[in-house]
Amino acid sequence: MATADKKVIKHHATRLTPKADTKPVAVQVDDSARLRQIRQLVRDNNRSSLDEDLVICQIYMESRFDASANADGSTARGLMQLLRAPVRELYRIRSLQKSRAERESETEMYSEADQFHDSPGFVDEATNIQTGTEYLQYLIKRETQMHASDPVAEAYKDYRGRRNGIYYQKIKAAADRLRTNPESMQVLRDMVE
Repeated sequence: MATADKKVIKHHATRLTPKADTKPVAVQVDDSARLRQIRQLVRDNNRSSLDEDLVICQIYMESRFDASANADGSTARGLMQLLRAPVRELYRIRSLQKSRAERESETEMYSEADQFHDSPGFVDEATNIQTGTEYLQYLIKRETQMHASDPVAEAYKDYRGRRNGIYYQKIKAAADRLRTNPESMQVLRDMVE
């Protein structure tokens, strides 16, 4: 083996990126703009008797206003993080409102519900709010018919799938604070801590 064939590697003394370009730059972000956008979406698409501040707090609690949010191992999708089962339940309820001749089979109905839930249109912000609030209204109506002392609190227990009531307590308290300070993202951040 001859060592005379080794190549010499040259080093650059110049920095490729000037030092001034590597400093972080503070960027002003108006996150209350997203809150205003969500507020308008809720105002335009709320299909429930719930006030908009409560729905806004729920949306933030569920998705942090991220329409593409999803939890690993869950079918929850969209701003309101609706599972496949509630969408199926809505399709069943809608089917019951049709005449017998207009109703499709249970298999067809659930297949349509699943296709809707899995479609890109389901995570459209307006569509997701419409579907989520329609489902909540169904739960409120059901709890009212069962003579619940607080149908809204009970509906939220069903929506969340936990019976301890903490979920509703948090969003209700935040909604009360948001009403007095409707542009405050801090109210929402405090709610999820």
